[in-house]
Parts: sequence; C-alpha cells; structure tokens
Amino acid sequence: MLNDFRVIVKELYGVERVELTSAFKTDFGLTSFDFVNLICLIEEKYDVELEEKKYRSLNTVEDLIQYLETLIAERDA
Repeated sequence: MLNDFRVIVKELYGVERVELTSAFKTDFGLTSFDFVNLICLIEEKYDVELEEKKYRSLNTVEDLIQYLETLIAERDA
C-alpha cells in the first residue's frame, strides 16, 4: 500500500520521498483541497468510503494506511 501512495503522490504533487511518517501538510505541502482530492482517489482505488470526520484527523501516511487497512478488513469480513 505504501508503494501505491508513493506513485499517487508523486504523480499528483511531484513529491519524491514518501515515508510512513510523512505528514500530508508539512512534508508534502498539501492544501485541504489537495488532501480531499487524494482521499477521493484512494476511495476509488480501494473501493472504500472514508468517513470525513475520521480522515480529517489523519496526519501521516501511516495513519491513512492503518485506517484503510481497517476499512478493507471490515469490508471483506
């Protein structure tokens, strides 16, 4: 999943270095609009729906991956 994020963020925002600890706003410089756009792409890619209340509290790539893994596990259970 981390490699997927690396590809997406590089293609969309030109970010070369994506680590689990990378923060969306401070490390990538994403605006709120950019972040919502990223969430939409992720929802499409993984066929899940992220709750706005929840994804607004996510700060790092690791936070988002953990949340996605939980949603995917619940969906597939």
